[in-house]
Amino acid sequence: MQNLPFAAQQDQVNKFLQANRVLGAQMDQMQGTTRIIYDTQNCNSLGSYDFFSQVSSKANTLINNAPASNISQNRFEPGEGMVIKECGILLFNPALGPGNRHIDLSLLNITVGNNKVVKDLPISTGSPLVQINPINYKNQFIGDDNTFLWNIRFLTNIVIPPQIQFFVNLKFPTNLPNGFENQPLIFRLYLKGYGKLFNPRNNY
Repeated sequence: MQNLPFAAQQDQVNKFLQANRVLGAQMDQMQGTTRIIYDTQNCNSLGSYDFFSQVSSKANTLINNAPASNISQNRFEPGEGMVIKECGILLFNPALGPGNRHIDLSLLNITVGNNKVVKDLPISTGSPLVQINPINYKNQFIGDDNTFLWNIRFLTNIVIPPQIQFFVNLKFPTNLPNGFENQPLIFRLYLKGYGKLFNPRNNY
């Protein structure tokens, strides 16, 4: 993540604490941390993909020899929570690299509880091809060009309180191919930001 001025860092902390106070969860004494969570899927010729909705079934699953997710349920434990500052999308094809550009035309939605907190955000806001109000980082190849990365930086602090379910949806204008040269396309979606961890000692 980009380095934030102190005032911006404090703003995300304050919003996180205030949102939890409204819900009756006192999180002030919990341990602050940097939090990055992710979920992975194989493309399967669909035009819409949900992330974090079925992570419990992926706790011990490997995709491309890596853990499919680093969380075991799509809600945080009591005393834990997160402020989302960025979303990263990784598209990987072991044989040919990214292979298609449909993701530039996709729309991002984030739902927390029963509330849609990000609605139809175009991934192309950060595309070097389109440059529509480029609030995001430029797309980039990494490694040996088999991996393509999109980064979306949010202009508002999105709070995920403890014990509230959440998921992320990507919608495409057309169904994606499920791979090339008998190699599947692999999606990994990251949520990155400020978090709180349970602290029973209350002295940090």
